Amino acid sequence: MNDRDTNRPFDRAAETGRAAADEANRAGRLAAEKAAAAGEQVLRAGADAAGRNGEAAQDAMKAGLNTASHAFQQVTDQFTRTLGFAEPKAQELSRRSSQNLEAVTQAAAVLTQGAQEISREWFGLVQERIKKNMDGLNALTRCRSVQDVVAVQSDLARDNLQQAIDTGRRVAELSVEITGKAARTIQARDAA
Repeated sequence: MNDRDTNRPFDRAAETGRAAADEANRAGRLAAEKAAAAGEQVLRAGADAAGRNGEAAQDAMKAGLNTASHAFQQVTDQFTRTLGFAEPKAQELSRRSSQNLEAVTQAAAVLTQGAQEISREWFGLVQERIKKNMDGLNALTRCRSVQDVVAVQSDLARDNLQQAIDTGRRVAELSVEITGKAARTIQARDAA
């Protein structure tokens, strides 16, 4: 028996092992792609639901504030009549009260829209993170050594931390922008 015949079982075993590893990689990639697609669908559905809920909340808030404004106007009118304020002064007090309530209503609407915008931004960032994590999972399935696994894993950890920082910064920027817009809405009423 020559060396070629004695190595043949080892060669077949090595070939079988490589084929099994390749098949496992393909199966892992397919599972990761399916998981990414499912995750994306869930996020889209969540973002859509959050948007609809936010709009419904905003509509309900507007309706409630309009009702409150009307009721407040009636109470103010009754209060000024009861205390005997002169008609011009009573009208001015009623007008100011109504304007203040309207400014608060508009600022609340700005804040609600801002919360929706932050929610959409956050969902978009989560989607991006899921996609990057799926890409990282695919990269892990292609690793052939422990060193490769450690390198890919450390890159994923660094990317996750960087995105957490970027997400926090973006949400903070939006928050400042939105609260500034709400404050300008109220200040514009004060100037009027």
